[in-house]
Amino acid sequence: MEVTEPDPGILSGVTWYLLLGVVTAAVYVIYNALTSHDSWEKYGVKQASIGLVNLKDGFSQLLAEHGDTVGIYRCNLQLLTRDLAILKEVMVKDFNNFVDREEVPITRSIVTKGIFFLQGQDWKRVRQIMSPSFSTGKLKHMSKTVEERAIKLTQVLEDYARQGKLLPVKDIAGQYTSEIIARTAFGFNTHSLGGPDDEFTSYIKQMFKIYGKLMTLVMIFFFRFSNLHRFFVHTLKIKAVDGFREDSELYFRTILEKSIEERTERERRKEKVPQDFLQSLIHAKAAGDRGEVLEHTDDIDDEMSRNTVVWDKQPKTMSTEELMGQSFLVIIAGFETTATTLQLLLYLLAKHPDIQEKVCEEIESVVQGETPTYEELHKLTYTEQVINETLRFYPPVPIINRRAAETRTYGNITIPKGAGVMIPTFAVLQDPKHYPDPEKFDPERFSEENKAKRDPMAFMPFGYGPRICIGMRLAYLELKMALATLLRKVRVELNEETVPERGDDIVVKSVGVLVTDRPIMLAVKLRSE
Repeated sequence: MEVTEPDPGILSGVTWYLLLGVVTAAVYVIYNALTSHDSWEKYGVKQASIGLVNLKDGFSQLLAEHGDTVGIYRCNLQLLTRDLAILKEVMVKDFNNFVDREEVPITRSIVTKGIFFLQGQDWKRVRQIMSPSFSTGKLKHMSKTVEERAIKLTQVLEDYARQGKLLPVKDIAGQYTSEIIARTAFGFNTHSLGGPDDEFTSYIKQMFKIYGKLMTLVMIFFFRFSNLHRFFVHTLKIKAVDGFREDSELYFRTILEKSIEERTERERRKEKVPQDFLQSLIHAKAAGDRGEVLEHTDDIDDEMSRNTVVWDKQPKTMSTEELMGQSFLVIIAGFETTATTLQLLLYLLAKHPDIQEKVCEEIESVVQGETPTYEELHKLTYTEQVINETLRFYPPVPIINRRAAETRTYGNITIPKGAGVMIPTFAVLQDPKHYPDPEKFDPERFSEENKAKRDPMAFMPFGYGPRICIGMRLAYLELKMALATLLRKVRVELNEETVPERGDDIVVKSVGVLVTDRPIMLAVKLRSE
């Protein structure tokens, strides 16, 4: 039976959510009474309780009260730790015991077939298929499209400056990343930058449900009791507590199926097709049908990470659902996280005009033409320091996790089979042991001299080890190209009319990804004035 929200004529929205809350609480009481709870105490870890709060806030409080490592129980044992020695075991040295993630998000969406959520052999197989799509050669090919969109982005900001209008940063940044991902990954030419959102961009922005205060409390409850959430979503099929919108998924599934059909027909007729991300997935599926076997081609930079994975020989194939899942994940991740980082990057530059001018000076000294070449982008060392310090301040995915396949002991701590390891990347990046005075925005933390003094694992905004974000280098390309193009023409500022005002600050929270408490609105000024 599939349960959906009833007709408003039968029950008001408030009554529906109150009813849902009562049912949820009742089911939880029964579930809790019938479930035996294991304890971290017998594994050498102090156990604490987390209330019905946003996980980021709750984890911050637990770490402040109990130190770098503490055990919690959320339907199963979960170890919360920012201890780099433990994280190195989990994310690198003993990676093969922690390949899998917990089921987050809990949804019926096809996005769970994406590489971020795949487990075991499925993750290894799909990672090998996808890695060549983000190779240096592919990125260099993509850079032309990124450059074109960066020029367009700059023109939009110049128009805002001429008109004296405040810039809605997240909206414009989202249009920029949306056009890039549509073109580079799927061959779609979309046109929204500076104007109304086109269908592609509009449906990306609507992919996640936006909840009111009452439903947000219900979802926080479900984050606390994930087994109960799983029961409501997968068994009862209650759409109200599934965070992904069906209409957005239907839109992307439809256009992708149509594109795959058209490309398959063009290949049959020996016509040229785009050699992009979607085409690599289509080829992988066809190669599997021919019985081809994968050769490991993952290009993780860190030698230790590369040597810790057992890359078994597997068929070079993926199912139709997996193909869709990778496509959905690339659409969401390529849009949301990079757009959020660009928004916060511009905000921090507006807040620190001296740093903004130093970035601009470096760009002017390195870039010889109207726009930077791919090679020149790699010479923008201070610009990259500013990007890294922004990611340290505001990691786009503040919490990641792993699950133990077998029981392992590390020093005095044992992580039992099936237990989760919660990795608060935001807390690692704000740890004063690694970053003195962590509330200060200081790009010099990422100078070569200062990086050499710090454990490399202390910087993990994209994760770490073999499961590091596969699109990380594309994100850097988009961010560097945007700054290197627009800062030569305009500057961003805070004043008494911006959001936030000069001297004020923003508040960020985590809903799986980082979001701001209110849309940032910046002033834009022409540098030629």
